[in-house]
Amino acid sequence: MEFIITITEHHSLGFLVLPYLADRTDDKPYISVIRRLRIHDLTNEENRFSPLQVILIKLAEKYSDEALSKKFNKKGTLNDFYKNIKKEEFTRKIIPYIEETLIQSLELLKGSDLPIYFKKPRYINLYEEDRVELCYEDTETVFNFHRLEEETHYFLTIRHGDRQLPLLHKNVMLLVNEPCRILYQNKLYYFDDITGSKLIPFFEKEYIVIPRKVEDKYYETFVLNSLKCQQVDYSGFEVINVNPHHEALLSFEIDITGSPVFVLSFLYDSQTVKAKDEGKKVVHLVKKENNYIFYCYERDQNWEENVIGLLGKLDLEVEKKGLNVTTARLRNLASKDSEDQEITKHESNASEALYEAISWISTHRNDLKDSGIRLTQDNLYQKYFTGSQDLDLKVTQSNDWFDVHATVRFGEFSIPFVRFRKNILNGIREFKLPNGEIAILPKEWFARYHDLFTFGKTEDSNLRLRNHHFTLIRGIDAEPDPGVKTKLLELSNQKMEPQQLPGDLQANLRLYQKDGFDWLYYLYSNTLGGCLADDMGLGKTLQALTLLLKLKRPETNAPFFQNNHNGQLSLFADNGPKETVQPASLIVLPVSLVHNWEKEIQKFAPALKAFVYKGIRRDKNIAEILYNYDIILTTYGTVRNDAEILSGHHFFYLILDESQYIKNAESKTYQTITGLRSQHRLVLTGTPIENSLSDLWSQMNFLNRGLLGGLSFFKHNFITPIEHNRDPEKSAKLHSLIRPFILRRTKEQVARDLPPLTEEAFTIEMTKEQNDLYEAEKSAVRNLLLSGLGEEANGKSGFMVLQALMRLRQIAIHPKLLDAESKIESGKFNEILSMLNILVNENHKILVFSSFVKHLNLLEREFHKEKWNYSILTGQSVNRKSIIEEFQNDPDKNIFLISLKAGGVGLNLTAADYIFIIDPWWNPAAEMQAISRAHRIGQDKKVFVYRFISENTVEEKIQKLQEKKSAIADEFINSNDPFRGLTSKEILNLFE
Repeated sequence: MEFIITITEHHSLGFLVLPYLADRTDDKPYISVIRRLRIHDLTNEENRFSPLQVILIKLAEKYSDEALSKKFNKKGTLNDFYKNIKKEEFTRKIIPYIEETLIQSLELLKGSDLPIYFKKPRYINLYEEDRVELCYEDTETVFNFHRLEEETHYFLTIRHGDRQLPLLHKNVMLLVNEPCRILYQNKLYYFDDITGSKLIPFFEKEYIVIPRKVEDKYYETFVLNSLKCQQVDYSGFEVINVNPHHEALLSFEIDITGSPVFVLSFLYDSQTVKAKDEGKKVVHLVKKENNYIFYCYERDQNWEENVIGLLGKLDLEVEKKGLNVTTARLRNLASKDSEDQEITKHESNASEALYEAISWISTHRNDLKDSGIRLTQDNLYQKYFTGSQDLDLKVTQSNDWFDVHATVRFGEFSIPFVRFRKNILNGIREFKLPNGEIAILPKEWFARYHDLFTFGKTEDSNLRLRNHHFTLIRGIDAEPDPGVKTKLLELSNQKMEPQQLPGDLQANLRLYQKDGFDWLYYLYSNTLGGCLADDMGLGKTLQALTLLLKLKRPETNAPFFQNNHNGQLSLFADNGPKETVQPASLIVLPVSLVHNWEKEIQKFAPALKAFVYKGIRRDKNIAEILYNYDIILTTYGTVRNDAEILSGHHFFYLILDESQYIKNAESKTYQTITGLRSQHRLVLTGTPIENSLSDLWSQMNFLNRGLLGGLSFFKHNFITPIEHNRDPEKSAKLHSLIRPFILRRTKEQVARDLPPLTEEAFTIEMTKEQNDLYEAEKSAVRNLLLSGLGEEANGKSGFMVLQALMRLRQIAIHPKLLDAESKIESGKFNEILSMLNILVNENHKILVFSSFVKHLNLLEREFHKEKWNYSILTGQSVNRKSIIEEFQNDPDKNIFLISLKAGGVGLNLTAADYIFIIDPWWNPAAEMQAISRAHRIGQDKKVFVYRFISENTVEEKIQKLQEKKSAIADEFINSNDPFRGLTSKEILNLFE
């Protein structure tokens, strides 16, 4: 069995190339065709065939009756295919489809050793004389034009090597029309330079006659095109070969789809030929009298290919069809469009492609000129500027501002850069020059300078930016003067010179606290606002007090105020110094922290004179306080109430503690606080962001007005892209803007500087209603005790004291412990929730100890509202082990509520790093037992202990009593008679 290829004539489709299996017998002079090979033969026997044979079988299957019917007669049956197909469709669709497939098969057969036979229909035996030889080399066509006196004769000559093939009255079979493939005397000839239809007339006639009356048209078209592309033999007219000068032309145009293209042409002397045109020559016809003169310019194919190659190196994708160039486009233009994030999304892809093309021209205009390629844009409806664009930027500094001086040069035109503000902010790349040309602004300007125009202020022909926008100055392409360079280096590196600590400081700062103080001083010296965002418990208050102590105004012997003759306070005495006096710093706090700040000032910076401006201590003549004190402590509520008074004065520092109180930019608190005036600003918070990035905006805007733009701008450009779209570029930009103004150290980062255990007590003011209830209860108990106590407490009176203390303790914690239906709020309870919220957001684990299960239950209710995960352990709890293990191992359980009775001993809770003692125990040993639940062997974190005391209550009295007489406190708790050893005066002091 043998694989053969046959050329066979189909009754309807013409000549086809078909694969067959044949049987060859040595004793017979022929081979016998067995069967045509079909696609299904490959299913079972594909391994029998070579890769080339497999391809030929698949190609032949494409013009099988079944395949053609399926492709071109989708509604009819196979039997109906040839009946229903229209002649026009057959000629226009089916024949070209078949010829395309035949060309592929005949190309594959070049050089192969597969036997090829011409097979007549219904013939089975094929002889050696039926064998077909492929002749695909050294074939050519000659066009013959001979002009006689009355007419022109035209005919074709085809050759194979030196042999001329006769066409007239010969049995020539046309297999494929274009490119021409003919079968003659069992030889298959390949002609790539002509179509078969041009040969057909000469199968029946020797030549074609062109009458004189139609010669002009014939010579202007057919003869001229033949001279361009074909080998021509002629007589009766002139053909002059010219050695021309040549030049490349690149025309910038817009195609029918609106996309930019570059049309390449070549100029030979005065004759222009598009690169897409066929032909080896450029031909120009001149008719003189009765003679036709053709001037032929030989095209320099090597030079043209070099030009095309150069354009490819310059990032132009040159499109070809066969050997002919059509157009050139920028490579990867579509993908470049999609990457752009700064240009407005409403701009069409076509426009963006146009801008990319013009940018390419501007970039490579010198390369084109040096290579002898002339660029034109004569076919565009408007002219674009393609010359050099230069942006000259200089940066200077004055006071707290950076000044950007910038000019753009477009060839002969110089234009201030601020004129392009609208373009840059709105993504408009087109700018009309004075001469009417359209300049296209470089795409990189929109990314590089967008923020410059967003945050900068236009003054005359310059842009001004505040010091706090130094990161934007650092990002532009400009060489600053030496002074600006030094300033930028200082601001960018946050180069903080170590500062000497104030001598009056009564504290030893840890290393990270000293670094924090140096950072605060660096902000002060550069007139920048900052956010100290250290973890809770790392001493933000102490660092701020150290700065204020360092900047304390010099002492003076005379008061700053004296009464004038009108009885009003005057800043200076008549004979006093006429110099500016540094005013006090205003520190705004939650109510619960006022007492703690007072204690911290007294403990660490007693040289600072502090005045508490709240409640009944609100002296309406704030001016005297402002210049006779270093610090004014007030609350957010007081600022709201006294906004008109406070806004009329200027403070040295305006400091906000727990600055998340101004996170809502729509709130009265924010509006009032930002309306206050000061030379410097600082905020302290462990959680600058609680709910949304808008929290950050309000605090940053308070510190450095305009740092992040307006709120609506911030929402559009940062909140939506970051919170909703997770845009990494916007996140990086926001980080770059705020990073210099936030200092945050976590407990883990500064662990080496911390002692194993840090303890702090928070004294918190009760609410007004809570205080009134406490005072009423205290007065009643004290009167009762005055009548019942002797010099020494007896058993009966001792029991009475315990009962009274219990009621006062419950009121001090929360009035609901005394009366579950009470509507009175607790100052301490609210503060505990506030601090828990901070720590939960920071993902810390907290133990909360209380001697009252009711107190823990009140907290539980609030946890449910906040959807906080927690554990609880009381005397009623079962499965203690599983409760403890769950808290230890579950990262989502942040809070563990524990009663003293259930959890004082026997617990190992090293997962926790914060301990809240929310109502004091009289026995210090009991508190230490609670602390030891977390601060024990196996603990690898620093532990913070916070005690919460209600101000001016029995809790505070007992705390002071413990500090003064620890032995008596121990006796008070552990003795059967807890008041043994206490005098009546000491007991009554508990109720003062």
